[in-house]
Amino acid sequence: MTDENMSYLLALEGKEEPWIDSNKFRHLRYVAVKDIDDRLELLYTYGKLYNYVSEEGKAEQIWELHRGCLWIGKERNYVASISKHEKMMQCVIKLIAEKLGNNLTQIKPPKRAIDRCTNAQAMSRIVLQGLSGEKTAISNPAGFTEQQEDEMQRIRGNRFDTSGSYIASINDNTTATVKYNMNKGNLGIYKHLPSSVLFAWSKEAIEIILEEINSLKGNPAEEIFKEMGVEIKWNGVSTSKVGAYNWILTQVISSLDVETEYRIPISPTIHSLLNDEKIFMEIPQVFCNECGTYEVPYCANCGSQLTFNRKGQLECSCNAPISIMCGEGHRATELKSWYIPKPSLLKQINNNIAKIYNNKSLSYQMCVMDDELCIIHNNTELDSKVEILFEDVDYFKQRLDVPDNVKTYAVRMKEKCAGKKCSFCEIRKCLSKPNLVCLPKVFYGALPGFRPQPHKGGEFGDVSAQISVLNNYYQMIGIIKKNTENKASTKSKTCSEFDLIDKPLLSTSREGQEIIRQFVEQGMIDSRVDVIAVVAPQYFDNSLKGTLLFLARLMNKKVMFVGLDEICRVITIYNNLNSPKSHQITEASGGDE
Repeated sequence: MTDENMSYLLALEGKEEPWIDSNKFRHLRYVAVKDIDDRLELLYTYGKLYNYVSEEGKAEQIWELHRGCLWIGKERNYVASISKHEKMMQCVIKLIAEKLGNNLTQIKPPKRAIDRCTNAQAMSRIVLQGLSGEKTAISNPAGFTEQQEDEMQRIRGNRFDTSGSYIASINDNTTATVKYNMNKGNLGIYKHLPSSVLFAWSKEAIEIILEEINSLKGNPAEEIFKEMGVEIKWNGVSTSKVGAYNWILTQVISSLDVETEYRIPISPTIHSLLNDEKIFMEIPQVFCNECGTYEVPYCANCGSQLTFNRKGQLECSCNAPISIMCGEGHRATELKSWYIPKPSLLKQINNNIAKIYNNKSLSYQMCVMDDELCIIHNNTELDSKVEILFEDVDYFKQRLDVPDNVKTYAVRMKEKCAGKKCSFCEIRKCLSKPNLVCLPKVFYGALPGFRPQPHKGGEFGDVSAQISVLNNYYQMIGIIKKNTENKASTKSKTCSEFDLIDKPLLSTSREGQEIIRQFVEQGMIDSRVDVIAVVAPQYFDNSLKGTLLFLARLMNKKVMFVGLDEICRVITIYNNLNSPKSHQITEASGGDE
């Protein structure tokens, strides 16, 4: 803080603001401004309007006096506020920032800083939020029981800690409830305390928060690479976007030693990248301002669950003008977007990191949520809980030897029959004619109750059925794609069956990106879905599997991978190609979408 700013603030003592931009508040007066060690302490009072009905039944109003405190760092740049009313607190901070000519950005304390600040004896409440809006609140005023602790550990692996409270030691003689909210960046004590106790705790908390924020940021990637004598390379990136790319690289490097989750407010420079569909995939979400969380959207007209179309717009079968409410009936909702980086960005980041940190595991996923960059490292134990193995499904447990030519046939299969318009009429012909074969038809007869549907956008999965897994029943949908190398032959290039078998399905391919998009759209919103099966006559690349496992954890869904070997097993078990025993299946099956 400059001497000029300090003199200006000290001169505010005893003055009153003639006008404040806040309803139901008035008479903001700066009671005292004190120079205390490393900070200025500004004490203020204000009036708060309360409406009530008198005993005579008349509408009355009364103004009540309240107090607040503002700390402004002298050596370290921060403003901390203690106030009963958040709206008034924001108003005072805005006024001070305008007087000093500074821009202020609210600090969102990292979770690690909150854990250090609280000096917790026990957790008394936690709200865990999933990517699709589902939330779980666990609470006990006396502290979690052993069973609640186990429940929290069980579900927190695939959800984000958004808010909660602790029973905490404020000092040797004082215990209080300390609440936090990650979305708002709030950390507060809910107990009347002497000012000396409150100030001592707050000072230590500020130091911890600033220390943790500094340690999370780490050194900028540019400095790290320069010190190592290595150049950062971004292929095909314009000069104007290099700063944003470097910022993301900095955060990934800072998270390399973090075992689970790393969160940090995003830099303003990254906003220029988020709406670039070549770099990020946008996931629209509905946020309820009354619940304070993301919620599954419902139609306020008919009560049905709303769905997103491929343009990211909400729609309802009742065809009435869209009016959104959450599951609690609140209508104070707004559309927000989360963003998942596409493989092209991750590949370039990892190529740079590998130049200097080649001994570090780069098995992580990223998501931009609520103006925070969240980096979650892959966890084998957690991934195993969301993945359903194909061989565990009751209908596919039978083991038979798969003839070699079934595999070379399967890689040529597509999503619909060759040269045919996929309609209910054509499907009836397909089911009765053995020479017409497509990927959905493979599962006809293998999954109880499943009938192929016309292959077009918007259907409830390319294949859907109830499956039984280890005595549990799940509603499954399947997203079916052809082999990515199975393209129309040209004079210049014709892929052999061996090429189709050897080349994996990559997350960078068009089909891989389409799978991720459908995975999010069908799995995140549709409450009917328990398991999402990804089906393709191809082997899956680990990067694609990792992305889908990450999304499944966030969405609280399960995923099953049905690749080339699994499709061949279904064909062999159910003989649903109606082929001769010699498996001389030579007719080309399927046409382009």
